[in-house]
Amino acid sequence: MQQHDVIVIGSGTAGYTAAHACRKAGKSVLVADKRPFGGTCAMRGCQPKKILVAAATAMHRANALHGQGITGESRLDWPSLMRFKRDFTEAVPEKSVQGFHDAGINTAHGAVTFTGPNQMRIGSDTHTAEHIVIAAGTVPRTLPIPGADLLLDSDAFLELDNLPESIVFLGGGFICFEFAFICALAGVRTTIVHRSDRFLRNFDTDMVDQLLEAGRNLGITLLPETRVEKVEQAGPNLMLTLSGREPSELRVHAAVVAVGRVPEVHDLALDVAGVAASPRGVTVNAFMQSVSNPAVYAVGDVADTPYQLATTADMEAETAAANILGGNRTQADHMAVPHAVFSMPTLAGVGMSEKGARQAAEKQGFQLAVNTGDATVWMTSRRIGQKHAAYKVLLNQDAGTILGAHLLGHNAEEMINIFAMAIKFGLTRTQLKSLLWAYPTHVSDIKYMI
Repeated sequence: MQQHDVIVIGSGTAGYTAAHACRKAGKSVLVADKRPFGGTCAMRGCQPKKILVAAATAMHRANALHGQGITGESRLDWPSLMRFKRDFTEAVPEKSVQGFHDAGINTAHGAVTFTGPNQMRIGSDTHTAEHIVIAAGTVPRTLPIPGADLLLDSDAFLELDNLPESIVFLGGGFICFEFAFICALAGVRTTIVHRSDRFLRNFDTDMVDQLLEAGRNLGITLLPETRVEKVEQAGPNLMLTLSGREPSELRVHAAVVAVGRVPEVHDLALDVAGVAASPRGVTVNAFMQSVSNPAVYAVGDVADTPYQLATTADMEAETAAANILGGNRTQADHMAVPHAVFSMPTLAGVGMSEKGARQAAEKQGFQLAVNTGDATVWMTSRRIGQKHAAYKVLLNQDAGTILGAHLLGHNAEEMINIFAMAIKFGLTRTQLKSLLWAYPTHVSDIKYMI
């Protein structure tokens, strides 16, 4: 039996952060992963997705300036884009392992299964540790319908050698929209099928409506309140039988299911370790510690916390490491977490929704200001040919503080960080207006929004 101070299950951004923090403090650390080292963000999520988004965005922006000094049509070369993407992703496992070894962190590759509260089997070897950090991440959720094996998931989409002539995305979240915009801009006949009446449920409804319009203008077909009952092979095509709104059948060359992700804990034998979990992940307290096994912490997407984001994964890993090293004194801070859909244009949000802000104003007795408007007439939009841009900023009128911000448009993913900072640190509209922003920039438009 091999003994360690800390074992980290998972080698993604959360596992990396926790392992290095513990090792820096002098702990003996082992990182184990059954997949190639590197994790979802670097291998199958944020980073490779953003490589595809960057190319599609560049093409979209160039085409938007036709008649404004730009001629010729930009096209997306998918095979070369995928080669570029793989130049990055294929190097990740070796670099990740080397990074751990350079820091003095041991690694083990193989399936991980708990055999006791602080003991586990990794491959054919048994390991024990004073503390264990579960950072195993998530995997794409499957659809329990006939023919589900014919569907691609988001991991498979990111490995396509060529794009099909037509494609349908099943789901209504950010993954569907990001991939759908990429495909539409590449000339693929694109459809999104969603069982609910609302797409992008975690974002502001008014901003989403304008993004849907932008998608339709690119040729994306949107089918809300529609369920897929079964999938069948029909020669080179797939035939999807639908229920709900028309049509009742949909024939496409490929279909991608993107209905969320589930914690990858099914083979960890959490019950053997006495680790409680919900369908959303390992149940943890504010210290990122298992509520049922004090030797275990869980961080990142595998933990039952409000967000599945790389930024919160790192924060949670830092929190867990601090508590392993110094006792449970540091609590995870999920306040003012910005989130974005990297569509074209970008949709971003942080803080309260309009509904939540109105409820807070009524309960606490302050005056609410809802500043909202169309930003397409601003010069920052006109000079780049932007046809869809809007904002909604929610303020406590009495205190002058920002409660929430919701943005649609170019650079929204950067601008939202300013609002996140303002919410977290209680900056007032007066303070933000007093800043002399670099001008003319998209960020300098903030003063018109508040």
